[in-house]
Amino acid sequence: MLNNPNYFTGNPLDRASDKRKDETFVATQLAHEEARMAVFWRGQPLMTTPIEDATESFVLWLHPDSVSQFKGAGTPLFLGLKDATPYFALDVSASAPEAEIAPFSEMGVYGQLREFGLILPRDELAILGQAAWLIDWHRRNRFCPRTGAPTKIGDGGAKRVEPKAERDYFPRIDPVAIVLPTHDDHCLLGRSPHFPPAMYSALAGFMEPGESLEECAAREIFEEAGVVLSDISYQFSQPWPFPASLMVGFLATAQGKEITLDKEELEDARWVTRGEVQALLKGERRDDLWLPPKFAIARQLLEVWAGG
Repeated sequence: MLNNPNYFTGNPLDRASDKRKDETFVATQLAHEEARMAVFWRGQPLMTTPIEDATESFVLWLHPDSVSQFKGAGTPLFLGLKDATPYFALDVSASAPEAEIAPFSEMGVYGQLREFGLILPRDELAILGQAAWLIDWHRRNRFCPRTGAPTKIGDGGAKRVEPKAERDYFPRIDPVAIVLPTHDDHCLLGRSPHFPPAMYSALAGFMEPGESLEECAAREIFEEAGVVLSDISYQFSQPWPFPASLMVGFLATAQGKEITLDKEELEDARWVTRGEVQALLKGERRDDLWLPPKFAIARQLLEVWAGG
């Protein structure tokens, strides 16, 4: 297991990329007596316990036979193997698009992945992140962007195929550089207008064509806060299935502390001392400043920096 502190990492599945191209192999796994299926309804996975009643919850895994009645739900997506046990995901939203009561809701509860992130076991969260990513991508890519013809699932869900033109399409990944600039014993935090009140975080932006991640990091911080960076140092990455980002985390040295704010991107930015961050990480409550939750990569960057 790689040493990465971020949530949505540590996926325990063998994705069997060398085997999933074989339709017979995928069908055999689907019929396996121990096969496990994660069910999604309108982007929400089926869980055992409502978020408001739980300090811990688990995925409500079903056997594929349990969902075979929902013929309109589409094709199960093969996620991989864990100790020879096959794992799949299925979106049942299309089986009854107008229904107010979701399938299997009498067995568990559907919930937002963001809300369950802190109470799910880390390995299950990683698997659900993979599943949510694939389900959303397949939902948005049912037609070939070149010909307009319908596409179909290939390699157990790892790609889509336009059969007539024999074109393959693979899930999209959007790289994002997320940076914690530091200067002496301070770090720079900013807040976007959509953040909850008083929450500040590391600064981030999507990589543009022809740009390295380090160049993206430097450009974004300069554009958003007017701060020039040097010594940009990669720390770790995090798959972020909302819907398809790869967050790439950096620490960097700021050449100065003067801030020139881009009001279209940030509502505010401020320098915070290491001592303030350490106190907040230990649970101190402040009305004017609080940090991102533990499942965000920005929180992990702050943990690394605050720990020296």
